[in-house]
Amino acid sequence: MSIHDLIFRTTSFFALILSALSLFSAGAVANQSEVDVWEAFLKPKHFGQAELLDGAEIIELKTPYRSEDAAFTPISINARIPQTSERYIETLHLFVDRNPEPHVGAFHLTPALGRADLALRVRVEQYTNVRAVAVLNTGEHYLVTNFVKAQGGCSAPAGSDYERAMARIGKMKFRTVGEPNADQTVVAQFNLAHPNVTGMQKDQRTQLIRPAHFVKEVRISLNGEHILTAETGISVSEDPSYRFFIRPDAGGEVTAEVIDSKGMAWTESFDVQI
Repeated sequence: MSIHDLIFRTTSFFALILSALSLFSAGAVANQSEVDVWEAFLKPKHFGQAELLDGAEIIELKTPYRSEDAAFTPISINARIPQTSERYIETLHLFVDRNPEPHVGAFHLTPALGRADLALRVRVEQYTNVRAVAVLNTGEHYLVTNFVKAQGGCSAPAGSDYERAMARIGKMKFRTVGEPNADQTVVAQFNLAHPNVTGMQKDQRTQLIRPAHFVKEVRISLNGEHILTAETGISVSEDPSYRFFIRPDAGGEVTAEVIDSKGMAWTESFDVQI
């Protein structure tokens, strides 16, 4: 056998091996499936063995199919059942599956709200399922899911100047919107000035990552009675804003208590204007 034949046969052998490895690798990749974050991690962690029922008759989840601004994606949850002392939505959980911190928050509600509706703005890091779980006082869990197209919401630079945002931190606003409904509920809007830093955003001057600094809890009461608590993390947008219902009768006083991840705390009361 000539040297030329030996080289040709050796080269052909290795080419055959490489071809086989390539086919094996491609087949292995083709057979792999993307991990279902919800089923594998989030559902077991937050709800254990609880059965999650179809929530279409209990809550409606409204989301944009494609968010115009991933850092300020509007989300609203509308209850399809009234808040009565016998049966009411006790907690709303909101998830953005593929966010670095998927559990946006747990929102604890009481019958004093009148309606268990909630609207807020969240960050969405990549194309993902958004889920709301309503937990009733009777123990049932109800799930609804939407798909949202958005990218970069958790790492996007702050919408306002950081130093200016820190100078305003903790300032609150509260107002009612429109006339009372037939059930005597009225829409309430609460706004809080806070940069809600995710720990993924760059300081545009130094190019260093800013440490996370976010709102952990907002507690709302009406005339001394607790009506809503929001336990949240980095997935809520800068300057958190919540829209919900209250039943203030002829008026009264709303008090908001806020604490953030650095232990900063603020309390403010507002006269309800109807």
